[in-house]
Amino acid sequence: RDFYNLPRKFNIAFDGGGLIGSVQDTNDIGIKAVRTADGVAFRICLGGATGHKTFAQDCGIEVEPQRIVEVTLAMVRVFIKNGNRTTRKKARLKHLLETWSLEQYVSETENLLATPLKRVSLDATKLAYAEEAIPHSHIGAYPQKQDGLFYLGIALPAGQITPKQMRRLAELSENYGSGDIRLTVWQNIVVSNIPAAYLETFKKAVLKMGLDWKQSNIASGVIACTGNRYCKYASTDTKGHALELTKHLEKRLQLDQPVNIHFTGCPHSCAQHYMGDIGLLGAKTSDGREAYNVFVGGGFGSRANCGRQIYQAMAFDELKPTIERMLRLYQEKRSSPEETFQSFANRHDVGSLQVMFEK
Repeated sequence: RDFYNLPRKFNIAFDGGGLIGSVQDTNDIGIKAVRTADGVAFRICLGGATGHKTFAQDCGIEVEPQRIVEVTLAMVRVFIKNGNRTTRKKARLKHLLETWSLEQYVSETENLLATPLKRVSLDATKLAYAEEAIPHSHIGAYPQKQDGLFYLGIALPAGQITPKQMRRLAELSENYGSGDIRLTVWQNIVVSNIPAAYLETFKKAVLKMGLDWKQSNIASGVIACTGNRYCKYASTDTKGHALELTKHLEKRLQLDQPVNIHFTGCPHSCAQHYMGDIGLLGAKTSDGREAYNVFVGGGFGSRANCGRQIYQAMAFDELKPTIERMLRLYQEKRSSPEETFQSFANRHDVGSLQVMFEK
């Protein structure tokens, strides 16, 4: 009961350190498993709120797995006691850390614990933010660490699924897997524990039901918030626009590097537009048409960076050819075939990008 009145946007994320990340550094409390000399421990970062252009900071402690729930609850209690709840705009852990140091927060947490926390050097922070080994690993078939078992990442267009598809996926998971279905932060589904002998059958069934398991350098990285169909804060139909843009780009482009495109309908940034390679924030044109502010160069984890705005209130009809042009020019002008869109965008200042991307 003492946790019932937490802010609606107070987020806690656990990352097991595997192939599919939870983007823990965008949350108020981000927890990531790392390998240590003694086995496995958790690193904790605090204060993420990418809608406020802030990534969580590693607070320099290692926590044994058997203590992680106890420590996390203590950290939440510290926020409940000391966080600013007088205004919705300040009701995030990030704002407490504007007046407190990380060490002060850890010390206040220790006051609620029976034993001290283990301090570690921040030089080891890179352990907690290893590069993703396979881009867009949330889509496709990959072997699990258990011999003979696979997981299958299934793309849901802009995070949408029908009741019929949902029931069929549940049936497939029970018949060919262990019944486990997991959701990713990329608005997709992962079905785990599929025996190798059933994998191809499962893949065919997914395609037959109108979904896809094949990784796309465009579609696999498009996410969207609820949008104005259901959310009173959103200025735009983010889901509909995400699907329309995806179809437009996939018909006209063949990308050889994955790109993440994030649609969010309002400044609450539920789809985290600042951390996308291309971030789109819902707006209106002067004549009332649905539009987007356009950001480029965002990233997360070891590439954490907040995107910079290059266009304001661009109508969606203009946005589609503009993003197509941006991606074409990226492939033409990048420094090498390995250069990411994020790196390409951040090599140029805003004015140069605007000139380059003009018709």
